Amino acid sequence: MRIMTVAAALLFAVAAQASPPGSMILTAEQVDTGNADFEKEAKKKQVQALPKSGEQWTLYFLAFLKKSAGSQEVQLVFYDSAEKKHEPTSAFPIQTQPTAKILASSVTFTGDQGFKAGHKYTVMVTRLIGGREDIYARSSITLK
Repeated sequence: MRIMTVAAALLFAVAAQASPPGSMILTAEQVDTGNADFEKEAKKKQVQALPKSGEQWTLYFLAFLKKSAGSQEVQLVFYDSAEKKHEPTSAFPIQTQPTAKILASSVTFTGDQGFKAGHKYTVMVTRLIGGREDIYARSSITLK
C-alpha cells in the first residue's frame, strides 16, 4: 500500500526572515502560516523525532530556501542516514511558485515506502537540474 499525501504548499516571497536560508523546521502538527508569528509558532512545535500515527507518519515542514527554485515543482527527498549509498528512501513532489523563498507543506508516508522506525533521515528540498541535485533546504528527523 502506497500512501502519499501532499498538502497544498503555502508559498511566500518574503524578503526578511529570521531562520537562516537553507534551513527547515520539522513538526508533527500543522502550523498556521496565516498567523504573523508563524515562524515562532513553528519553532515551538519543532521535533527531532516524529511519532507514528497508526501505520503512518505525517511530517509538516517549513523550509527557508537558499534561493528561489525557479520551478513550479521541487522534491522533498528523504535519505536514510544508516544507508551507505547516497540513494533516496523516497521523494515527494511539492508544488511551489518559481519565486518562493519559504515553503510550507506536509507529507504522509508508511513503512511500505521503505521508511523504518528508529532510523534517522536527512530531509531535503531539492530539484534535479541537468542530472545534478540542487539542494535548497535540509534538516533531519528520526522516525519513532
